[in-house]
Order: sequence, then structure tokens, then C-alpha cells
Amino acid sequence: MNKDDLIKKLKIEDVTKENQAIILENVANVVSTRIMVLIAEKLNDTDLDELNRLVDEQKDDEVESFIKSKFENYDQFASEVENQVIEELANSNEHLISAVNASDDNS
Repeated sequence: MNKDDLIKKLKIEDVTKENQAIILENVANVVSTRIMVLIAEKLNDTDLDELNRLVDEQKDDEVESFIKSKFENYDQFASEVENQVIEELANSNEHLISAVNASDDNS
């Protein structure tokens, strides 16, 4: 999904461009976190230790290769998680906008 489609899906067209960027960054972080949590739940202890080592050493390319080696349909899995998160957030976009507005008030 491209940026404009995502903005429409999340119903944040009327939000400032700066706040849209914040929301989109937060969405990306939520998707990434959700994917990593689900992956961690499926790995055995040895694989989880190896994944943690790669993450700690900030070897992003190796992290991705390692994950893909452990999950045959990783791209499909990641896409499904992304779509699920976007649907959840789209259905509760008032919370997205409130959170960004609250951070503006604290600035």
C-alpha cells in the first residue's frame, strides 16, 4: 500500500503533514514490533538467541536473511500482519489522532 492510500485508509487526510508523518512512522513501528513478537513466539531458544544477537549487533540485512530462512512464507506473513495492524488502526483512528494531538500539546 502506498503512502497516500495508507493516509486515506487511516482517515488522516485532514491531519497536518507533520502529524501524518508521525502517525505513519508509528504505524511502521507497530507493524515491525508485531512481526518481531510473532516471530519470537515461533522460534526455538537457540534461534531466538541468534536473532537477538543479530539485532543487538544491528546487522539488519542478516536479521532479515535469518528470519526468511526460518519462515518459508515470511513475505506473505509480514504482509498479512501489516494489513491486520492497518485495519485495527483504521478502525480506531480517533486514538491515532488523539495521541498525536496530545504529543503536540506537550511540545
